[in-house]
Amino acid sequence: MSLGIEPPPAAGTPAERSKAYGFPYHAAYDIQLEFMDALFRAIEDKKFGVFESPTGTGKSLSLICGALTWLKTNRERYTVGTLEADDEPDWVVAHAQAKQRAALAAERDEIAERLAQVRPQKRAKAEHDDAQDDDESEFLIREPGSYGADIALSAEVRAAMDAFDATCNRHSAVDAPETRPKVFVASRTHSQLAQLVSELKKTPFSRDTPVRSISLASRRHTCINPTVQRIAAESGTEAMNERCVEMADGRRPRCEFMPQAETPFDSFRDHALSSVCDIEELVTLGRGLHVCPYFGARHSVREAEVVVAPYNMLLHKDTRDSMQLSLDENVVIIDEAHNLIDTVLAAYSPALSAAQIASASDSTAAYLNRFSMQLKGTNEEHLRTLRILLDALGAYCRGIKEDAVVTPSKFVSDLGGTADQINFARLELWLKETRIARKISGYAERLWMKANPGKSPKTHGNRAMHAVNAFLLALADRSANGRIVITGKGDDAVLKYLLLDPADAFAPLVENARSVILAGGTMEPMSEFRDILLQDKERYVSFSCGHIVPQDNILATVVEQGPRGIQFEFGYEAWRNTQLLDELSNAVSNYCNIIPHGVVVFFPSYASMGTTLDRWKQNGALERIAKRKQIFSEPKHTHQVDKVLTAYGAAVASPSPSSPRGAILFAVVGGKLSEGINFSDDLARCVMMIGMPFPNIKSRELAERLEFVRSKSSSKNASHELYVNMCMRAVNQSIGRAIRHANDHAVFLLLDRRYGRPDIRARLPTWIRGRVEEHAKFGSSIGAIAGFFRHKKNNTL
Repeated sequence: MSLGIEPPPAAGTPAERSKAYGFPYHAAYDIQLEFMDALFRAIEDKKFGVFESPTGTGKSLSLICGALTWLKTNRERYTVGTLEADDEPDWVVAHAQAKQRAALAAERDEIAERLAQVRPQKRAKAEHDDAQDDDESEFLIREPGSYGADIALSAEVRAAMDAFDATCNRHSAVDAPETRPKVFVASRTHSQLAQLVSELKKTPFSRDTPVRSISLASRRHTCINPTVQRIAAESGTEAMNERCVEMADGRRPRCEFMPQAETPFDSFRDHALSSVCDIEELVTLGRGLHVCPYFGARHSVREAEVVVAPYNMLLHKDTRDSMQLSLDENVVIIDEAHNLIDTVLAAYSPALSAAQIASASDSTAAYLNRFSMQLKGTNEEHLRTLRILLDALGAYCRGIKEDAVVTPSKFVSDLGGTADQINFARLELWLKETRIARKISGYAERLWMKANPGKSPKTHGNRAMHAVNAFLLALADRSANGRIVITGKGDDAVLKYLLLDPADAFAPLVENARSVILAGGTMEPMSEFRDILLQDKERYVSFSCGHIVPQDNILATVVEQGPRGIQFEFGYEAWRNTQLLDELSNAVSNYCNIIPHGVVVFFPSYASMGTTLDRWKQNGALERIAKRKQIFSEPKHTHQVDKVLTAYGAAVASPSPSSPRGAILFAVVGGKLSEGINFSDDLARCVMMIGMPFPNIKSRELAERLEFVRSKSSSKNASHELYVNMCMRAVNQSIGRAIRHANDHAVFLLLDRRYGRPDIRARLPTWIRGRVEEHAKFGSSIGAIAGFFRHKKNNTL
């Protein structure tokens, strides 16, 4: 039978237990040890776990050390352990064990020997090949393997079609032994992934015989070809991806970093796995070996023990398949998972505009006109079907009279003609196997460049064909859990496939992986992940810990009214109430008198922030506030964020004589500053939440989702619960921007009396929930805040 494994024994001292987990410092916090124990058991017991550890409590290290300790212990188990063979004689079991141990040891030793030879070597350049192929046969459709016999093509044409994507397949290392189990670690952004790798480098798992790890990233972060990089800068990511594929396949002058032999890619793999590398180091390695880091990293995955990757590569099944990322038997850890449900829904909800339909229709017509005589059988059949569908979609958009929401089946029926007779299952398979969107857009770009020599290629054709492809793949599913949202008319029409149940998309991941762990600093309400994403509720476990900051370093206050006794409740209509906005300005101004350094104020939306600040400019409130704190606002454009934050930080650190008490930053919940930005120490001695950021209830998409939840649940309040949860998850993320370490301190002001409701307070993060005070009178909140900062000032003297 199988031999279970346990986390490091709890009997040791914190320092001993920390060492057993590979923790890089003398002793972990108690909550980190509890986190690692719970994580180890969740992985061992094949659970779906939701783990919450507030920012500043060392969550990343806890994830890495807990998961890799399990990985190491598991490897030892299957080197010396037993097999599941209850019904077999002992001698048969013993023979099988010995055979398995020998195979595992041989595989491990072979890899270890290769990597040991690589480590001391100087990273040298690999030789490379250039190949060119400039004729138009490159755009012909590759014969789908599932149809084969009914397509009669010449050997010459077949050879031209087979060239497409050959490089990707050749360098996928499908014959290499697959290391299992792996630990996949995913996060949202490139910087978050870099931070995870940085934490891994601190641990013993990166030294001596390092864990074999590889980091995956998009071409934008890994491409080293100057031509492709220039196209990315001029025309965007989609054009970059197209050109990369063309140059990798040799359809254009072959990319110099794509050697046709296996050896350079094997060399990249061995160098990459011989030590823990982040993306920047992999790019440097690729330059040194003259090998593409993007494909080199993909080539390294099969032998890796740890794979660090962005969300989109794991969450979307087609992307996983194209990257050849198998989750079977592996551990999946998704960090910063607070927005996972919305991310999954967005990944499976493509939109298609009337303009894109028209562009794709023109491109498809040009493609058929050029290649129709060379295509037969299924390829010709499906191309003409695609053309019929595009014509039907265009006619449908022209006939739209009002916004509507329909089921996918109803939508296909309403397209008219022969659309409802199309075999979408066969069409879906053909779209995936032939990658026709890439071929049509590539040919369209070639025509455009011939007609416009010397100019940078336009990308609308690329985007159009890929948008059509994504929409048709979603439509092919015709799920009862999907809707088509129709907005606009004629040339302004937009068709959006809306996935209503994220479990549809997430279920394969949960079913195939050994264990799935969702982690974040603010995961409340945690039960929502179980209820929405998990079908087998028995697999669910959760872990939540308090904060490492002392109790008296946090003051959380519900402010029910302003200085003149006007109730604070910022519903939809409240932003038109100038009397209420004036009362709010008086409250904020009074708080700025007593709160030192930096204050961050979050509004529910850009519209509410704009309306409020306009009113405060009219009534002189902004001028009064500016006499105490220099004023900053969230910028309209992302590229301006760093500039604003730098100026805000400087104003906090060195206040001007005209604004002697620091600075105040107005921001939006869910905006550019509410996630991924750390307002530690003086940058946020106070976080104010103005109102409650409920999603727009008038949104058709939200209305459909709420109705779907209402129809599927036995609870009458299910849709209301979801609506409130969406609001509070956004609140919790904004609150989590402050308090970044054990010695930090801050005040949290919740300016809306609804925060005092028990059901709302229950959704606040665990570490702040028990510390919330309610102040029915404004004056009492002033007294509490003044006393808090007076105490902090006295303690630092």
